[in-house]
Amino acid sequence: MPVRTKPTRESHCSLTADAVVLAARPDGSLDLEFAPFAGCGGCAGTCLWKRLRAARLEHVQAREALAPGTEVTVELPARRVLVASLLVHGMPLAAILSGAAAGSLISGSDLGTLAGVLVALAVTIPGLGRLRRRIETATIAGLVVTPKP
Repeated sequence: MPVRTKPTRESHCSLTADAVVLAARPDGSLDLEFAPFAGCGGCAGTCLWKRLRAARLEHVQAREALAPGTEVTVELPARRVLVASLLVHGMPLAAILSGAAAGSLISGSDLGTLAGVLVALAVTIPGLGRLRRRIETATIAGLVVTPKP
């Protein structure tokens, strides 16, 4: 799936990928098959990207009815990816730092700092699964599917 960036009006940059509509559902959602990953030029075909098959993304909402076989461009504002990454990766980091600080203040020892980190992670990690699912749903809802000219 070749991913490119291009400027848009909504955000300064967006991620795009080419796909083909496999099926159009009555509710307006689409099943898409993306072009195979291009990989990089430095690995000469030995990396994992070359071995991956085409990805399938189901239930993507389209703004217009598209027939199966239609080539489309799927676009996602890069800002959505950045915010999602900051939330998913930033929350555990914030938990580690705040737990370490709290444990150090309470006990004044390295063992207390470690205990603070473990308690903070034990409280934070169970909620990350729900947060990840919500972010994935919001990201998929932000995809813009347009037919290629």
